[in-house]
Amino acid sequence: MAMSKFSIAIFLVTSIIARIESTATTNEETDISNRNQTYVGFEGHNTFAHGNEGRCEVQYGGKCYILIMSMARMGLSEAQTACKGAKGRMANIYSEEHFHLIRALIRSRTPIAFHYNNVWLGMLLDAPTRRVKLSNGQWAPFTRWYPNRPLSSPRSYIAMHVELDNKIDRQGYFDEWASDRLFGGVCEIPQ
Repeated sequence: MAMSKFSIAIFLVTSIIARIESTATTNEETDISNRNQTYVGFEGHNTFAHGNEGRCEVQYGGKCYILIMSMARMGLSEAQTACKGAKGRMANIYSEEHFHLIRALIRSRTPIAFHYNNVWLGMLLDAPTRRVKLSNGQWAPFTRWYPNRPLSSPRSYIAMHVELDNKIDRQGYFDEWASDRLFGGVCEIPQ
């Protein structure tokens, strides 16, 4: 009996590995590689960033971007606290190219057991116009909404949904309540 459970476990692990290998991409993810984990200050949570001392997983526009994550999930205020602990703030997305780089980073760090990842960004939804604003109050120069978002009763804060399989179209920004708990956030750190 134990042997058959072991065989089933091996089959499941092999299937998961095969699925991951089949969804690996050779375009936007080629610049994102596995890095050592570095912990950032965030009380009582298993929150971490990868990279050179928690910095520069992605460089864009003279700034460094890191992804902080918590398997316990985090609300927006917790993500903001973690970014401050890394000497940064919640990230803006400044262009389509930047969107693809951040999406590749998020995808590269999506846990094996999940098909997707949702993380906080630093932008806000202007409800009357249904447009996205950067943290400095300027209009976001690039927006890619998740299908059917923003909601008809929009929420104020912007997060990003990324599928493990980059061929799936259901990826992009979505509006969310600050109290909702996501897997992490993207931090923007001045160089």
